[in-house]
Amino acid sequence: MEEQLDSVIDWHRVLRLMSRHSMSRSVAVQVTQGKLCIDKVLHRSRRLEHLDSHRSHGIFEPALRDGRPRVFALHGREIFVARVKAVGTFEVKLLPLGPDRKPCGEIRTIPKIQFKFGCHLDHVPRIQKGMSFTEGTAESVVPIRKPQDRYKLSDKKLFGWIDAACGICVKTLEGEMVTGTLSWIGRWEIGLDVFGVELVIFRHALENIQGVPWDSYKAD
Repeated sequence: MEEQLDSVIDWHRVLRLMSRHSMSRSVAVQVTQGKLCIDKVLHRSRRLEHLDSHRSHGIFEPALRDGRPRVFALHGREIFVARVKAVGTFEVKLLPLGPDRKPCGEIRTIPKIQFKFGCHLDHVPRIQKGMSFTEGTAESVVPIRKPQDRYKLSDKKLFGWIDAACGICVKTLEGEMVTGTLSWIGRWEIGLDVFGVELVIFRHALENIQGVPWDSYKAD
């Protein structure tokens, strides 16, 4: 039986796959036998690596570290400039800034669930080029209160758009629409590249995402 298996399996290719792509022996054998598609196997490997690297990625921690002004949009159509002063599990402390980038009020404590999106203050002109508003969305919307109730979109499909490097259009619950390319996927936030700068969007604030059909996420 072992001699028959050796004659069917190309062990040299198995070893190459294991060496070049860090595949397990069993997966490499199945690829060699034609039971698994190597493109789908590598796609899944890239997705898992990306999710592992970016699971805790977001806007608050980097803003706390560098102290640079950010522009934040909140549910209720409130937009303001601030510096992040402290980050908790469920809320953030922000210091409001005026047009001159100097403090203009007391530190505010805001629940994370209130945030829709945010970006560097210097990036606002480029972000505005990629943003539009849907008609009939003048009223504010109550944010989703439970994380498990956020917009249902699998990481598999999201990563398909990252892997394809294709443009997508994102719409928030209050009607803001922005186009760009998806650059990273976090647990609670996603990063969108808009004309070369980053816009961070909170997953609980999403109403819809549209992009080029990409079905590699169905492979596993």
